[in-house]
Amino acid sequence: MGNRLSEHESVRPQQNRQPESNATETNDAGFIETSEHRKFVEFSDACRAYRYIGLCYGPPGVGKTLSARRYSRIDSLAAYDRENDALMPPTKFDTVLYTAEVVNTPSRVASDLDRARERLTGIAVRPIEREAHTVLETIRLRDEARRREILERPGCSPCDRPAVDPIYFQTYQYYKARQKEVSDPTTLIVVDEADRLHMNSLEQVRSVFDSGDMGMILIGMPGIEKRVARFPQFYSRIGFVHEFRPLGTAEVQELLERCWTPPGVTLPDSGFTPEVVARLVRMNGGNLRLLTRLLTQVERVLGVNDTQVISVEIVEAARDSLVIGQA
Repeated sequence: MGNRLSEHESVRPQQNRQPESNATETNDAGFIETSEHRKFVEFSDACRAYRYIGLCYGPPGVGKTLSARRYSRIDSLAAYDRENDALMPPTKFDTVLYTAEVVNTPSRVASDLDRARERLTGIAVRPIEREAHTVLETIRLRDEARRREILERPGCSPCDRPAVDPIYFQTYQYYKARQKEVSDPTTLIVVDEADRLHMNSLEQVRSVFDSGDMGMILIGMPGIEKRVARFPQFYSRIGFVHEFRPLGTAEVQELLERCWTPPGVTLPDSGFTPEVVARLVRMNGGNLRLLTRLLTQVERVLGVNDTQVISVEIVEAARDSLVIGQA
């Protein structure tokens, strides 16, 4: 693989990307746009642009899956309603996020990926289908009005029913041809929990990659890069490797000072004292999942004790309810 492993650090293939900063940002849904997430976005953009396979690995709970879901916009895809135009997402979907099952076979992997890609194609075709429905309905109503006018003329017999206007069928063929011209919009496949893939399933993933002009990312635990290295044909196609690291101390401290809370968690407006922030930072170790669980438990302990003051004792009680070891 040579020097390609570190190319993603300087590659910015997509335009209009906001400049990266060290500040941690949050959005309305509570998603944390950390520096690690922004690095993941650059890494994913590079895999898409250069049509490489990329490996992303990191310890559990640091935000790999959350970043993958955010990047692929899978939550917007889940809200897609084919029958309700009002729920049509305004964005273009071109990324498949696939989570490998615990029990997997090559045929199952291929089938799941095919269905996911077909759904993206269906969404891409949907605007043409809506336009076709509107145009064809207009032609049909106009044709029915014309035939009704002819049949209602004096002396007209039912046997004189006029033929259907050929424009309808011609228009129908035109839109069908346009739909067939729509190619698969998938330009990146992200495989989460890639550690679960057996050797034959991994070979099936490679076959899918080879069959299309797209990038691919495998997300797993540390060590997946060593495991994949045992498969030369797969390993030779890897262009980028990204290590997803825990949050830095400064980022965790900034989040707490800004009174960030996970979705569904409500804490007092008074926020955290410097002592509490320091204690939470020490307990957390930069693990996003653990920070979420700690703050959730803080909310519960506050309710149990009927207090609105987040003290070190409250945080200690929240920590004691979690299996996180000594801190």
